[in-house]
Amino acid sequence: MGKRSSIRADGLTVAGLAVGAAALAYFGCHVFANPIKMDLTALLIIVAASVPLVLLTCVTYKTYFGKVEESNRRIEKLGKLHLATIESLALAIDAKDQASHDHIRRVRSLAEGLAMAVGYPREQMEGLRAAALLHDIGKLAVPEHILNKPDKLSPAEYAKIMIHPVVGADILSTVDFPYEVVPIVKHHHERFDGSGYPDGLKGPAIPLGARIMTIVDCYDALTNNRPYRPRYSRTRALDLMRREAGHTFDPELLEAFFEVVGPIDDELKQEADERFQSHAKWAATVEQPSFAQTGEAGTPGPKTPAERALRDITAAQREVLSLYEISQTLGSTLTLSEVLPIVATKLENIANCTTIVIFQVAGNFLRASYVSGKHADALKGLEIQIGEGEAGWVAENRQVLINGSPIADMTAPLGHLANSYRSTAIFPLVTKDTLVGALALYSEEDRAYSPDEVRVLETISRHAAAAVYNALAFQLTQESALTDNLTGLPNSRYMYSFFDQERSRAERQGYPLVLMMMDLDGFKKVNDTFGHHVGDEILRRTAQITRRRLRIGDTLIRYAGDEFVAVLHHATLDVVTDLKQRLQSAVDNFSHEVRPGRAARVGISIGFATYGADGFAIDELMEVADQRMYEDKVARRQDDHAGRGQLYLLRERS
Repeated sequence: MGKRSSIRADGLTVAGLAVGAAALAYFGCHVFANPIKMDLTALLIIVAASVPLVLLTCVTYKTYFGKVEESNRRIEKLGKLHLATIESLALAIDAKDQASHDHIRRVRSLAEGLAMAVGYPREQMEGLRAAALLHDIGKLAVPEHILNKPDKLSPAEYAKIMIHPVVGADILSTVDFPYEVVPIVKHHHERFDGSGYPDGLKGPAIPLGARIMTIVDCYDALTNNRPYRPRYSRTRALDLMRREAGHTFDPELLEAFFEVVGPIDDELKQEADERFQSHAKWAATVEQPSFAQTGEAGTPGPKTPAERALRDITAAQREVLSLYEISQTLGSTLTLSEVLPIVATKLENIANCTTIVIFQVAGNFLRASYVSGKHADALKGLEIQIGEGEAGWVAENRQVLINGSPIADMTAPLGHLANSYRSTAIFPLVTKDTLVGALALYSEEDRAYSPDEVRVLETISRHAAAAVYNALAFQLTQESALTDNLTGLPNSRYMYSFFDQERSRAERQGYPLVLMMMDLDGFKKVNDTFGHHVGDEILRRTAQITRRRLRIGDTLIRYAGDEFVAVLHHATLDVVTDLKQRLQSAVDNFSHEVRPGRAARVGISIGFATYGADGFAIDELMEVADQRMYEDKVARRQDDHAGRGQLYLLRERS
């Protein structure tokens, strides 16, 4: 009612009161003058005076109640606005957690249902709704990789999770809520037996709203998927909760929850199904954008600005989490054979394409070291010269190539099948100014890669490049650590791990395995006479001679100094005897010309041990083989014709 209406009503009220007062005055005088007799005139005057008074009173009350009603509507509207603001904030928080979409909406509905069943004060119901929406606001202080960790939390990570009720209460303490919100948020992780957090409150000391929230929050967590486990059925969840009556949960509230949860849960699932079907129908008529514009696979796209905002928040959190997972996973291995599949798997979860190829630099070529997706077998091992084709151009210029033509890269290995590919996204793998390869995404669709996609894929490429570089460096270091630099043979460190593998294989396949030990005769005299540089050359060339005489599949190892070990597969006694004779004959007939007219010669003593017959542990076999090698050395010294361990002076050439 406007100001003018109020003035008019007030004026009429005053006039009515004046007329009524005059009528009552006349009536009073007349009655007092003649109390026995009241004439018709007096009665008419009373009636005439009462009618406007009643009417004006009605007008006045109508005006007053109209103002009250308008004020109530304004208050209700403001209340709804505040609740909508709270819900928008809560949904933004919910979007931050990859595993708990719609969690707060479900918790709010469950909390309302349980609260009404137990007679929760009606004047505090809005506070419970607000607390249900905001109970996890403190998770803003918890890193996403902890919230979404698929494995068991460490004590330090769990301690970080435990701060979120206090953080949430601190955030909300600046808001002057007219009802109980902050205590519910702060204490919704207390346990009925006093073992909860943050304050260890017990029983009735825990606010009623917080006890309600503990029950419904736990139920929703159990009946929905989490990174560390799949969801439980309603029956299974309720059975688990029943065991915690009196410990985690208020037993009376829990019994009431068991009675009301079924219908509420069914209604929530029906609403979720209807919402999905409605969105699916809409999505069928709208072209879906790619990557950062979409949610999970098969999820319909957003229709409203609010849904788009929540989608962007979710996409941003998913991007951060994906990059963290890639960094963490790639940092856990230095083996190239493990690094490449990890990169490809993460890409499959992020980018929509037909085939992923990870190229490694091999001289002046790019070699497809790992391929996933369509035609993987045909593309594995593909070599593209740097500078040729799309991938070769990327490697040469070290620049990203988006929406190029894959035909040049695919025609050689696939032939006419290459025509099915339509677009590419290729990224150079560069780290520390070193090109280690290229990452290529080939698609059979005309993929329009968005700026967000390109940005994320560039970030992944940098991580992948560093991982490949480190794996290659580790591989070289490992090879160096397990390889003898002089002879190029595996060294003793390699021998022990290698023999364990070969022993297991021999046991599974049931063939004989022989360990052969060899020691050069007269090697010390060569070093003393001609120097260690000649001795090193003797060792290197003797290793070459011996390795050439071994069979395919046998392994020669430089054990120490002038000693060698050979691991022989399927080696019967006849095979070992023949091999021993051929090796000794080859080394005996070898001579190294130190300078014209002078040459150095050595011999080789050999002993062997058979796995199973002579022992099972490598140390046992080494001891047996070494003893037989010493016996062979003594026997050879007694052979006048061997000339082993002697230095021969050749006659001057004519």
